[in-house]
Amino acid sequence: MGYCSDVSVLFYTRNIDALPFGTLKFWFDENYPRKDATEYWGAEIETGHHWVMVTYKDVKWYEDFDHVKAVRACLDSFVECLEGDIDSPNAAYEMVEVGEQVDDIRETRSDYCDYLLGVRREIVME
Repeated sequence: MGYCSDVSVLFYTRNIDALPFGTLKFWFDENYPRKDATEYWGAEIETGHHWVMVTYKDVKWYEDFDHVKAVRACLDSFVECLEGDIDSPNAAYEMVEVGEQVDDIRETRSDYCDYLLGVRREIVME
């Protein structure tokens, strides 16, 4: 069966005047491994006023998988292309991976992010 995770990757503009959403969305469409994400990994892609988020549910997110490597490379490219000036960053990304174990949470963020993604675990009675 294997170990599965839920993963969300969020790209957003921090300064809509310096980096309009259209530019962010164009970069995303050109650079994110979107076809593999949706067709083979079942990811959902959502957009908002100034953000794009990719969410994977119940996937085997192993670092040696080609798609995971492509996503990591995409994050590096994002920083190089869109983050902007250190004193006034235009864009940021955040990625949160939640594994099956309660304490298995991995967070990856660009510098100067706004900490928009978080994790909430709940106790429920079914």
